[in-house]
Amino acid sequence: MAADAVSVRATPGRWIAQGWRVVQADLGNFILMTVIALALTCVGHVVVAGPLTCGLFIASRRRMQESRTQISDVFDGFRHFLDSFLVCLVSSVFLLIGLVLFIFPVFIVAALYLYAYLFVVDRNLSFWDALEASRKSVLRDLTGHVLFVIALALLNFVGLLLFGVGILVTIPVTVAAIAAAYSDAVGFHVRPTTGPVLIA
Repeated sequence: MAADAVSVRATPGRWIAQGWRVVQADLGNFILMTVIALALTCVGHVVVAGPLTCGLFIASRRRMQESRTQISDVFDGFRHFLDSFLVCLVSSVFLLIGLVLFIFPVFIVAALYLYAYLFVVDRNLSFWDALEASRKSVLRDLTGHVLFVIALALLNFVGLLLFGVGILVTIPVTVAAIAAAYSDAVGFHVRPTTGPVLIA
């Protein structure tokens, strides 16, 4: 299904604040899911990184829409194994090319494909369609999204400075913030079944 993106100005500070509220509401589960995702990624590397990232997005979406999460959410990304793996692989290649060219293009590439995983899990798009849908959505305000990516990078850098433990919080906040941005720029296709939406 094609994305029904709307023209929305990026608001990095508000999106990060929304991401924090989402994670804070269920901090224990989000930290545990992040630990699981990081541990399995260390073992399986790029093969499992994509599906586990999708799982964290699924958890964020569920918290936003249904006011709940469960640890098994982190594994639900494996339902989209092939497409999430290919999103991870292809976007990593693009990021590497951006890094070789110069540092700043990395932020542009990261911004362009910011929503790719969400298009896979929320719209059930193939990996290439998800990458393209993300690119087209972000181009509506590329500068704002690049600033958003830089802000997220700084947030996670601060998390690393806190003896590395801080990333157990900053990673899920980053994921939830991207989900909040997606909700504004595209809109979730799957509607909440119970509870209020927590990103307003």
